[in-house]
Amino acid sequence: MAQDLSKDPIAALSPATVMSAVETYRKKFPITNFLHYPSLISDISSNVHSVDSVFVASVLSLCVRFMKSDELEEEETYADYARKNLAQRVLDAPSLYLAQSLVMLSFYEWGAGRPYQAWMYSGMATYMIQSLLKMADDSMEHNPQEFHASQTQYEQLVRTYWCCFAQDCELSSGARQHFALSFSQISVPLPISDRDFTFNHTPASRLMPADMNKDCLLARDLTIEHGLTIVTRGFDIFVRILRFANEHRRALASLSSNDSASPLLLTWQVLKEELDEWRSLQDVTVRFPATSVQSHVALGYGELFAYINLVHCMSILFLHRDRFLSNLNPHSDVFHDTNDDAQGEPDTIKQLFEVAQQIGGILNALDASGAPVMSPYSGFSVFVAAHINMYGTIAPQRYPGGLRRAEEEKSRNLDYLERLSKLWPVGRSWWRTVQEANRFYEMVKSNQTHSEAGMHSPRRFALAGTLDEYGDIRSRPSRDAYATRARTSESHDTHGSHVRGRTSSSPGLGGENSFLARENSAPGGHHDFETDMFQWPFIDGSWSLGFDTGLDGLWSNSGLFDPNSAFR
Repeated sequence: MAQDLSKDPIAALSPATVMSAVETYRKKFPITNFLHYPSLISDISSNVHSVDSVFVASVLSLCVRFMKSDELEEEETYADYARKNLAQRVLDAPSLYLAQSLVMLSFYEWGAGRPYQAWMYSGMATYMIQSLLKMADDSMEHNPQEFHASQTQYEQLVRTYWCCFAQDCELSSGARQHFALSFSQISVPLPISDRDFTFNHTPASRLMPADMNKDCLLARDLTIEHGLTIVTRGFDIFVRILRFANEHRRALASLSSNDSASPLLLTWQVLKEELDEWRSLQDVTVRFPATSVQSHVALGYGELFAYINLVHCMSILFLHRDRFLSNLNPHSDVFHDTNDDAQGEPDTIKQLFEVAQQIGGILNALDASGAPVMSPYSGFSVFVAAHINMYGTIAPQRYPGGLRRAEEEKSRNLDYLERLSKLWPVGRSWWRTVQEANRFYEMVKSNQTHSEAGMHSPRRFALAGTLDEYGDIRSRPSRDAYATRARTSESHDTHGSHVRGRTSSSPGLGGENSFLARENSAPGGHHDFETDMFQWPFIDGSWSLGFDTGLDGLWSNSGLFDPNSAFR
């Protein structure tokens, strides 16, 4: 009997269980909001077996972790069922159910820590939806009456397409792949409001991607009912900010105030203007902290409200990260230098701290309101915020609320990531990484009491390096490159610690030689494509390799704990 159940875990499910899974999906995954719930609920209640079993399995693969029922199996059981059936059917005629199943399975694989599989499923979903949209366009041209009679299904196609676009942004965040078309060039209309979609209303006019600017009246004062449109455009901006920051961060960190005509700075300004314009198009009720989380929880939009504001916060963090690094004073003390006038951007670090607080504030408020958001993207957001807050614990003079607030925010971040790691396997690496980073910062703070161990140039830059690597999603450098960089770092040590602090690609590169020797001599040391793909959203190959050798291995040559007083 158990064997039969493993072959078809969907057949015995009650309508109530399937409906509960659909409701969980609606709440927990607002950025894949492509389901027409009135139609779906009607189908389930009238005949649950009329709903595609692969679709049901895909929903359950995501939602079982949030549900409590003796009737349910482990999420991997449903994911495996969906995989096997999709493998048989994906090359048959395309269908909306199959495309949506592929989107959900892609999300599952991402959360399970298998980014290559996630990428492939997402790509298949995108191509399937494009073919369905092409058929819909042909129908509109040749059979307009039939087309207008199926507007609800067409809107599901549109929403699924844009969910694929947003998911592609999440999966490729910061990578060097570029979309074939920019957002504004896409000819697929943007989603209509949730109200119109739910009640099968066809608006007199609808937004196109090219309309998402302040010159279009329809695009102004967008409310939460247009949340899918808002968050999709937000992801488009975020992924380009992150890609720009990662590809040019060294150059950005070395820009001076005299480089106002630099192409890099001009690109930075264009991205900032896009981000500011996107935010200005949103009604004040969509913006946190101007509007409370509880207001949207009351309307069932708490999770979507969180995503919109998380994307905004993360865009700000990566847009301004390098501005902060470029203004570090080589001879200042990170703990005692609070002269903001000496900095070209006096508010940059304060802004980073405030945004990190907002990330925690949104998620904590949702948790307290009984609508917690626990997803890979929210986990990535907290992962980044945690490091910013940890930095605040050793530079509390600039942290809003001081040391006590920084410690509180850090503790909340760590607690969140621990809980997330129990739901999503991809979160386990974030949890492990922040634990190691926290140990490092605690050691830094313990050294603050020693007056002879002032945090001058090399220490400050090594410390800043922990901020410098966030979001680096480039391909993992080769082992030979690591060895070369390590030797270069050692060579720089003999010429001056200031140079090494500026050019070291990551703190602690000089301490990797022993690890590299072990790694190269290990059996099976071939190129690991899965490891390369798994870089997202982890920081840099050198950072993750350093943690494999332990904290001392990572930071042994950072200068922070060197007992040699001459180096200080």
